[in-house]
Amino acid sequence: MRKPASPPIVGILEWFRPGEHSRVAQVMADLHTLGVTELRTGVSWADWHTREGQDWYDWLLPELASHVNVLPCFLYTPPSLGLASKTSSPPADPRGYADFIDQMITRFGSCFDWVEFWNEPNNLREWDVTLDPEWRIFSEMVGGAAYWAQKRGKKTVLGGVSPIDPNWVRLMSERGVLSFIDAVGIHGFPGTFDYSWDGWGQNAGRIREVLQQCGCPAEVWITETGFSTRRHDEQQQVREFVNAVEADVSRVYWYSAHDLDPDLPTVDGFHLDERDYHFGLRRADGTPKLLFRIWASGGLKAVREAAWMGEPARIPRSDERPVLITGGAGFIGTNLAHRVLESGRSVVLFDSLARPGVERNLHWLRKQHGDRLRIEVADVRDPYALRRATRRAAQVFHLAAQVAVTTSLTGPLFDFDVNLRGTLNLLEALRAMENPPPLVFTSTNKVYGRLDDISLSVDSTRYEPIDPHIRAGGVSESRQLDFHSPYGCSKGAADQYVIDYARVY
Repeated sequence: MRKPASPPIVGILEWFRPGEHSRVAQVMADLHTLGVTELRTGVSWADWHTREGQDWYDWLLPELASHVNVLPCFLYTPPSLGLASKTSSPPADPRGYADFIDQMITRFGSCFDWVEFWNEPNNLREWDVTLDPEWRIFSEMVGGAAYWAQKRGKKTVLGGVSPIDPNWVRLMSERGVLSFIDAVGIHGFPGTFDYSWDGWGQNAGRIREVLQQCGCPAEVWITETGFSTRRHDEQQQVREFVNAVEADVSRVYWYSAHDLDPDLPTVDGFHLDERDYHFGLRRADGTPKLLFRIWASGGLKAVREAAWMGEPARIPRSDERPVLITGGAGFIGTNLAHRVLESGRSVVLFDSLARPGVERNLHWLRKQHGDRLRIEVADVRDPYALRRATRRAAQVFHLAAQVAVTTSLTGPLFDFDVNLRGTLNLLEALRAMENPPPLVFTSTNKVYGRLDDISLSVDSTRYEPIDPHIRAGGVSESRQLDFHSPYGCSKGAADQYVIDYARVY
């Protein structure tokens, strides 16, 4: 992979549905927080043919342009104008698309400098090649539109190919389309859709080689890439982002700002592929993922520096077996890890880094103890990651949890998945071992209800029981259980599973 002359410009890709005014405001606020000034978004020719669509774009494009530099991707045939009645159909008259582009430049030309033609034209769901077997209609349509857009003073982008196909780009050159193209887009989703992946260096290099052979000076852009956190592996999203922004290309557009609304369908239909719903920097409920938090707090430099946290812990094949601490990046976990490491033992710290700021604890521990601290940035909801982490553990401290009663009230399913299913995942990982290590599990007083009968006093730092016996020894384990709140239910049920697995297995 050749070293790029300069880092690529980094932008965000986000599609908006007509009427999503509040979501536009949210995305603009997030881009401002991240310091991002480039946005790629779709402009639907099909929607433009509706009254609602025209009103929407009359508002949307000037609004976006007041905040960021916009790359509009013009796509989707109006069903009434297609060879077939669907948005992926070629238009019956290819010149209609150029007329649409001309109209948009006339009306909104001050809002953008670049124009992108279609999206993933070698993807059947975006361009129905069965109706245009050799892309002849596409070549005529885009060639004419690109020629006219350049005449109108705009720079042009050929819609990103997915999968990346140098032969398709060569075909566009043979058809004369590349004569009017200033940048060629490529798309890739390593680890999510592209399981056979040669890296951005080779993929971008193949496209660049074709352009050089064809005498085309166009730039190579990554117009769409991202990583789905469907399996809660947010650390991998960080790594794939770093891989993309270090590619030898001129621009990178990362998909996307927000997870898709789980109540809305995708292009393929309603929830046909769960991966489609988890590409965002924020979850559907608005909470930020790891990549967003690091990017917002320290910029792209901090994201690049944090990539090491995404590397799976590699436990050396030695006689020493490490101590495993789940949830180890929190306050208690960090201090426990520090104490164990000071004793000379090694530690595997397993944490999803879901709580803002805890990554600073990892930097502190690594600075204090070096390579004897192994970090596995993963989620207890991922049973495969837990099996990998427990494989050689000598002891396990299970601190990982959703810890807020308030969060359990607003998101009881999330609370259940982390606290109960996550604990059961760990227990199953230990049960599968021939000689499982001992486990210490941290619970909560919420399994005992409100504890109204225990009087408390307040000193300068905390509440304490007035009864000296309770203050010294805590609440008796003989006390009747009375789970309060979804949090109390999930932690209490996890208690029972731990006790029963110890008894049965």
